Amino acid sequence: MTNGRVMRCELEADLAEVGTARRFVRTNLVDVPGSLNADVQLIASELVTNAVEHGKGDRVAFALWCDQGAVALTVESIGPAPNVGEVDEWEVAPAEQITGRGLGIVRSIADRVEVSRRNGRLVITARMAF
Repeated sequence: MTNGRVMRCELEADLAEVGTARRFVRTNLVDVPGSLNADVQLIASELVTNAVEHGKGDRVAFALWCDQGAVALTVESIGPAPNVGEVDEWEVAPAEQITGRGLGIVRSIADRVEVSRRNGRLVITARMAF
């Protein structure tokens, strides 16, 4: 990925597209350390999964940015997602729960996570330094 360039794609709101998001990260972050690439792939997987499972639209917007030792990943979906609370409250669910790990995993991996709601859309951006 060229530094400072934002790479964007739109995904169908289908769980089969989670793999597409991971491949998009892997392919476009070839210049970052391997462990960071893997972490960004995991974050992409978790955020896209949540957008598909809890969003109301038929598309999920996905953007990846890399510049001067930092990577940012943004996932945007339709729907207010009232169950997405404040980032500092995100925790990984206990082992006996079937779901509820995604946002806690994102919070534990990313250096910074921002959540915004605008025009009936939920936008989550995760940032990591390297």
